[in-house]
Amino acid sequence: MPSPLAPRFVELQALLGGARSVVVAGHERADGDAVGAVGSLRRHLELEGKQVMALLCEPLSPRYAFMEFARRHEVWSPERHGDLLAAADVFVMCDLNSLARLGPLREPLEAGRARTVCFDHHPCDDGGPADLNLLDSTATATGRIVWDYIRHAKGRIDHEIAECVFVSIASDTGWFRYQNTDAEVIRLAAELSEFRLDLPAIHRSIYQSNGLPLVRLLGHVVRSMNVECDGRFAWALIHHEFLADLGVDRFESDPILDVMRSGDGVSVVALFTQNADRSVSLSLRSRGRPDVNRLARLVGGGGHAFAAGATLEASRAEQQVHEIVSAVRQALRPGRARETA
Repeated sequence: MPSPLAPRFVELQALLGGARSVVVAGHERADGDAVGAVGSLRRHLELEGKQVMALLCEPLSPRYAFMEFARRHEVWSPERHGDLLAAADVFVMCDLNSLARLGPLREPLEAGRARTVCFDHHPCDDGGPADLNLLDSTATATGRIVWDYIRHAKGRIDHEIAECVFVSIASDTGWFRYQNTDAEVIRLAAELSEFRLDLPAIHRSIYQSNGLPLVRLLGHVVRSMNVECDGRFAWALIHHEFLADLGVDRFESDPILDVMRSGDGVSVVALFTQNADRSVSLSLRSRGRPDVNRLARLVGGGGHAFAAGATLEASRAEQQVHEIVSAVRQALRPGRARETA
């Protein structure tokens, strides 16, 4: 079935055809979908003979160190990449619907001359943050939209592209456990696995590679989490000092969130993680009701009905933690969950 984005794909193909240099980047704290989308598009453009650079805002999570992409990208440095970004013809952002999620890349991008493109599958109230937006909130993952574009462009598929797209769809379906898993995504996973993908090794690396500090952190969160609304709401706050004491430099929130929401009757979980600059990273998960995307938007974030997040500025973090906790309590009041779905 042709993609609903086919007309936009035609525009993108023409835009990239006339570009000499392209930069592809993901959002801050790039997750599996962002990494997979950036990596697959980077490789496609390389195979098309383009001068292309993949940039991440921070070092790649060790969970994705097995990927070929781990050796095919660079971490943003103003000294090394400032001139590159200023001279780029096209800048492609993946897995975000707001320029704010580009972190340190936003300012130099806006100061440059690049035409901007956005691939994303998150709900978006406006037309999108780029000059050309390829948005499909029904897509399983942003990497799936990139896959559809590569197929539209009749691009060559190799192991690196297949691996990247598989990581995208596997990550955003929770290894094919979430509600966005359907027959179509299973068929795509089977097709991608034919490109010599070691599926057990990929699963181990993404989901079973927790260091001891993270395991200890998990135990702390489970012991100290707050449970409210007759057991339907669980939330926890992790202070930066505690992370520093444990030696946890950076971690993925999903393993912790999965344990928090595994309790019988839990409908919503919220994890607030304080950063070194006193800002707070918020991760929200639900079973679809209430819609946590709407809750995250209250503090400038976003996502999906089942998974969303935000970054709370240091100056307002304490107040916004209370706002989110209160909003969830309100949403879970009898008769309110259906209204906010």
